Amino acid sequence: MLISPSLELLSIFGVVLLTVITAPIVSRSLKFHAIPTLGSTTWLGSYWSAIKNLGGVAEIVQEGYDKYKDIPFKIPTLYNWIVVVSGNKLLEEVRRAPDEQLSAFEADNDALKFSFTIGHKVALDPYHFAIIKTNINRHLTNLFPSIDNEIALALTEVFGSEDSKWRGVVAIDAVRKVISRASNRALFGLPLCRNPGWLELCLQVPSDVMASVAMLDLFPRFIWPVVAKFVSSTSRNTRRGIEYIGPIIRERQKHGAVRLQDRTPTDTPNDFLQWLIDNGTETSEWEITQRILMMVFASHATSSSFVPVLYNLAAHPEYLQPLREEVNSVVHQDGWTKAAIDKMHMIDSFLKESHRLGGTNSLVGLRKVLKDFTFSDSRVVPRGCIIAVPLSAVHHDKEIYSSSNTFDPFRFSRLRIDENDSRQQLVSLSSDFLTFGHGKHACPGRFFATLIQKTLLAHIVSLYDLKLEDNASSTMKSFESGIFMAPDPTTRILMRRIL
Repeated sequence: MLISPSLELLSIFGVVLLTVITAPIVSRSLKFHAIPTLGSTTWLGSYWSAIKNLGGVAEIVQEGYDKYKDIPFKIPTLYNWIVVVSGNKLLEEVRRAPDEQLSAFEADNDALKFSFTIGHKVALDPYHFAIIKTNINRHLTNLFPSIDNEIALALTEVFGSEDSKWRGVVAIDAVRKVISRASNRALFGLPLCRNPGWLELCLQVPSDVMASVAMLDLFPRFIWPVVAKFVSSTSRNTRRGIEYIGPIIRERQKHGAVRLQDRTPTDTPNDFLQWLIDNGTETSEWEITQRILMMVFASHATSSSFVPVLYNLAAHPEYLQPLREEVNSVVHQDGWTKAAIDKMHMIDSFLKESHRLGGTNSLVGLRKVLKDFTFSDSRVVPRGCIIAVPLSAVHHDKEIYSSSNTFDPFRFSRLRIDENDSRQQLVSLSSDFLTFGHGKHACPGRFFATLIQKTLLAHIVSLYDLKLEDNASSTMKSFESGIFMAPDPTTRILMRRIL
């Protein structure tokens, strides 16, 4: 059978066109395959690995870090890949990438599904970050008296103050109650921060969010809107929130309108709720309440990450006395002030070392690849994948930290004394300490969270003795779900008031 010259030419053109179209795809695929894979590389094998990773990725991430330190490697999730990077060189390459290519915002939305767990507008426009940076961080000194007062009051109510008997407390429950009170006092003021119904909602929201995330992770992205209708508590929690905070929003909006009309200076609350209202981006009770519930959810990390601190204090009571002496000395000189808290270097170090060995995530610094990203060694991460940093693996690296698996509470305060290095404080960012992420998208609320944790720890060591129950492990148990980690909710410690 003869083929006409025109058909032959058309066939040649088709082959060339197909080659031109597929060559970049094949090349990109080969370059992505150049990134080592943890687990099976076959389709079925990688899917099985992804199923196992639903129960936690810390072990496989540690294996990858041990094999491929300073080299990208990838682990599968059910419907995507996570490329794990470490080392100054790779972290700098990620840090320098524009947001249009590597997006922290989109990665967080993918991980926590804020559109379905908090609210669509919260997910689309995180303008509250700017309020945290420009208002909360600048007003910490003014906010401190309220934080300090609420912590002191909540401690006596939660841990007791009447006698010096040893009392058993469930660590996560006690910590969440105190930190919820303190953060609510600073963010939303009195009397809301002491309203039992509101506080119950504040404790429920983080649990609802994480439960919804775990369910949505089982399904591909395009089904999330349907699944969310059955598993998300967003609407119910928003309605409950409006019951408590709606009247306060209306009153403040009314007061603000009168103030503008009369053009007379009046006293206004100096808290996050007022800054939201003054910002004016959102005006409805529904929108403002969801924005507030986002802040409520964020405080969950402050509570969860403090539980290992409390446990370490109970597991190592020999450190109570030096911590107590530092607190008493500084408070005697400066009183209970933010300036005093800033001078408590041993308190800061104890917190930082607890965070180093604890942590609420096995991976941090998430970035979603919006455009193919090429590392300097020509390895390519395709659009849609996630890039992340291995928090626990880095924090246990023996080349970075001497006796890396040993709890050394004054590791960082010694460095501040010996080298006069303020970079050793908890809020400082580096490629070696990743609790708050890295780069320009590091946690904007870390100064606020650290102030609460330092103040709480200072009060605890000055007021209480702690110890573990008989036969309790010196290392706290934790649970994993995907990249997330949480303290064992049954963990108990013993405390008694110093009289």
